[in-house]
Amino acid sequence: MSNFFNLDNPVWNFMGKLVDVFILTILWFVCSLPIFTIGPATTAVYYVTLKLVRDEESYTVRSFFKSFKQNFKQGVPLGLIELGLGVFFVWDIYLYYQLGSANRAMSILGILFLGIFIIYLLALVYVFALQAKFYNTVKQTLKNSLIISIRHVFRSLGMLAIAVGVIIGCLFFPPLFLLSMGLIAFLQSFVMVRIFDKYIPKEDQEKEDSFGAESAGIEEEEPVHIVMTADEMAMGASQVVNRDTLSRTEEVQKEIASEESGSDNASQTSGQEKTESSDAPGTSSGAPETDENSASDETASELAQAEGNVVGDDGVKRYF
Repeated sequence: MSNFFNLDNPVWNFMGKLVDVFILTILWFVCSLPIFTIGPATTAVYYVTLKLVRDEESYTVRSFFKSFKQNFKQGVPLGLIELGLGVFFVWDIYLYYQLGSANRAMSILGILFLGIFIIYLLALVYVFALQAKFYNTVKQTLKNSLIISIRHVFRSLGMLAIAVGVIIGCLFFPPLFLLSMGLIAFLQSFVMVRIFDKYIPKEDQEKEDSFGAESAGIEEEEPVHIVMTADEMAMGASQVVNRDTLSRTEEVQKEIASEESGSDNASQTSGQEKTESSDAPGTSSGAPETDENSASDETASELAQAEGNVVGDDGVKRYF
C-alpha cells in the first residue's frame, strides 16, 4: 500500500504526464489565438514533449514560454507558411472534387493534389519538432522536414495516423479536445526521439544522457541542438551543439573580461609602485613579472576550446 503513494509509482508518473499534456494543450490554444503565433506555440509544445518522453522535464509552463520566446522569430514564418500551404491544398482539393464529376481531367488533377497534400502532411509532422530541437534557417528546416519524412516514411505515416486518430477521437468524444494537441505531440515524440537520435553522433548522445543524469534536480536544462543540412542528413552526419556549452562559453568570456580588467588595474598599480620604488633609494628595478598573463592565456585557451561548438543564427558552425 505504501508503494501506491510513492511519487515514482508508474500510476502517479502516468497521471503527472497526463496533467502536463493537459497544461500544454491549454497553453497551445491560448497562445495560438492570434493565429500568427501558432508556429511558436506548436514549437514550444514539441520542445516540452521531446523532453517529457525522456523524463527530462519538470517545469512544463516555464519551459513552454521559454521555447515560445526563443523560437518566436523563426516560428512565426514557419507557422504562417505551413498554415498557408494547408489552406491552399484543402481549397484546391475541394474545388477539384466539386468540378471532377463533370471533367475527367479535373478529377485527375484532384488526385494529384491529394498526393501532394499527403506529402505536405508528412513533412508537417516534423517541422515544428525540428525547429524545437535543431538550429537552422526557416528554409533549411522545411527542407529537412521533407527529407526526413521521406527517409522514414513508415514512421512518418504512423505519426500522421496518431494525429488523425486523436482528431477523430475528439469528434466522437469532445472532452478529448482538452488533451488534443498535447497528446498528439506527446505520442509522436516517442517516435521522433528515435529518429532524431540517428542524427546525433553516439559519443555526443552519451554526453547528453550523462549530463542529463548528473543534472537531475537542477532547475532548468537545455536540449542538445544539432546543425543539420540536407547533405549531412543524406550522409547520416551531424554536428552537435549543446546550449550548456554556449552558456559556459559566455561564463568563460566574463571571467576573461574580469581578469583582463583586473590585470590592467594591477599593471597600472604595479607601474606606479615600480616608479615609486625606482625613485626610492636601495630598491631594485628588476622585479619579476606576475603570473597573471599566463593565467589569462590558460583561460583564453579554455575559451578557444569551448568556442569550437558555437553556432550562429544562420545555422552555420563557427568561431566567435
